[in-house]
Amino acid sequence: MANSRVPLRVTVWHEDADQAHDLAMLCQGLLLVHSGLVIRGVRPGTGPLAAVDEGAERAASGIDLSTFTVTANVKPQVLSA
Repeated sequence: MANSRVPLRVTVWHEDADQAHDLAMLCQGLLLVHSGLVIRGVRPGTGPLAAVDEGAERAASGIDLSTFTVTANVKPQVLSA
């Protein structure tokens, strides 16, 4: 059975933009080197990209964010009734 491809988007935050970017790079690196029984491999997508949480008018926090995407190749699971 062939792999299924799953896009994953990860968003992290930290005390400042540089630390948020560094944390996102660490998380992306950990995902890229992971391989196991279900997740057969991971390829980079976009990012990390810097952002600021602007949210809705009342919910805006101004927290520094960083986001990235990866594509995971996962083992399909047969669902039985």
